[in-house]
Amino acid sequence: MRRSADLLLGLGLLAAALASLLTGSAALSPAEVGTALVGGGTAEARLVVVSLRLPRLALALLVGAGLALAGAALQLLLANPLADPFLLGISGGGAAAATLAVVALPAAMLGLVPLAGVGGAALATGLVWWMARGPLGASSTRLILAGVAVNAAASAVILLVLALASGNRVPGALAVTMGSFAGASASRVGWLLPYTLLPAAVLLHHGRDLGLLGTGEESAAGLGVDVLVVRRQVFLAAAALCGGAVAFAGVIGFVGLVTPHLCRLVWGPAPRRLLVRSALLGAALTAAGDTLARRIVPGAELPVGVVTAVLGVPFFVALLRRSA
Repeated sequence: MRRSADLLLGLGLLAAALASLLTGSAALSPAEVGTALVGGGTAEARLVVVSLRLPRLALALLVGAGLALAGAALQLLLANPLADPFLLGISGGGAAAATLAVVALPAAMLGLVPLAGVGGAALATGLVWWMARGPLGASSTRLILAGVAVNAAASAVILLVLALASGNRVPGALAVTMGSFAGASASRVGWLLPYTLLPAAVLLHHGRDLGLLGTGEESAAGLGVDVLVVRRQVFLAAAALCGGAVAFAGVIGFVGLVTPHLCRLVWGPAPRRLLVRSALLGAALTAAGDTLARRIVPGAELPVGVVTAVLGVPFFVALLRRSA
């Protein structure tokens, strides 16, 4: 069954990628898209496919994989099915810091915006964990409430920054909060790669440790897991994934919540298997959501964050009622 599921996952990822490359204002046939990808066809087709649609697809795949991987790792680390970068305020913290950086930094230093997003995400992660800690640990309710508080604080910072921003910086600051791949380019994909690949390698490296932590911190420590080091590295890796995603694509919610649950239902709870499949499914779902955002309203493009929220909120409500 798992082999069949892997095959379906691969086909779904391929279908989402093809649909993304075929979607746009310029009507291109599958043959024209394929020809343009290998360097043939008309100059216009190559410009549309290689310079516009392909970077957009690559950005969507990287962001979706990163958010899903971060969500799966946080759920394993916290042993909490409601852990998600968006709900826990991590994405909001990254968005607030990235928005402030877009507005405050001089033009020559805007390359530091991703680092600001990572720093904001890391700070939000630490705040949520600190506020949620109780005598018996961080419960689901305390985590959600802490996430609500951090999200509220991040929203206040974003609104204040937007109110004080100069006119030429407002569009860039708004792009951070909207959740869209419209500004994708090859350079942005190149900048995002280290913010995705390095943290992903850290999380996959700690796959066994995350599985042992699911049995309890004392039990994991007895089996040789350095709990404090693993927790710190996993939190920082998740923050880097979320901060990079927010800085380059804005806030996209619920991918990190929904994807690991779907993978757990099909492939089981084994950490490394869950992490890899979550990343692949998150990439496919985000690319498909971006395609839907471009097609659902004729002549307009919705923020992809709106699409993921519409799909994710009912899932979250059902999960919350089930875990209550």
